[in-house]
Amino acid sequence: MDFWSGVLFVAIGVTVVVLAQDYRLGTSARMGPGYFPTLLGGLLAMLGLTLSLPALAKDGERLPAMRLRPLLMVLLGIAAFGLTLEYLGFVAAVIALVVVSGLADPDLKPLEIAAVAVFMVTFSTLIFVMLLGLPLRLWPAL
Repeated sequence: MDFWSGVLFVAIGVTVVVLAQDYRLGTSARMGPGYFPTLLGGLLAMLGLTLSLPALAKDGERLPAMRLRPLLMVLLGIAAFGLTLEYLGFVAAVIALVVVSGLADPDLKPLEIAAVAVFMVTFSTLIFVMLLGLPLRLWPAL
């Protein structure tokens, strides 16, 4: 588990460093907009290396194979949220996110996914719309 966590940290850190190169770096005395993201991305990548490299040297079980279904389903769930938010409203977008992401675990029953969807719609609406006052359209425009 440490190995894959480290690999994820390295991947995110390197991505941040690469994306931050579009901004001026500056110096330690006069930091530019790319200085802090580059620094944090580099630190995150180094943290990932300190997690994943020792995991390779440990005696124990073989590294578990990377399971693609959970990764793909969660990414598709996020994409479904983004695609449905504008056209179908916040409620449908949250439901799409939960249902598609719920397919990542084949052991989940449809009733469990539905219960999580109802909870997340209620909780998200209370937090983002009622408490924070974000102007989210809850239902599709008719």
